[in-house]
Amino acid sequence: ETKKQHFRNLKEQSGLNYHDMLFFDDARDGKYGNCEPVSSLGVLSVHCPSGIYEEKIWSNALEHYKTWSLHKTPNTIIEWDLSITSKKVVDPNERLSGEV
Repeated sequence: ETKKQHFRNLKEQSGLNYHDMLFFDDARDGKYGNCEPVSSLGVLSVHCPSGIYEEKIWSNALEHYKTWSLHKTPNTIIEWDLSITSKKVVDPNERLSGEV
């Protein structure tokens, strides 16, 4: 929640929309670090747990942003190895339906 609040503050203070932001994260927590909560806001996120140690990480993210910005799919994460994940948004009400 801390990173989400950080980006809410950035949006409010900068006037930028989430889909106009690009987030590089070097956190090693979980599979995607802080990318999952931030990308759920609509920010294109790049998970690079060892930092931006190669130019191709930076240039691939910028190149992918050009394509991504046409449709702005939320929950999109670019990995350091250049793979791309678009996580499906899960409706919490849908997960809780059914009988116990």
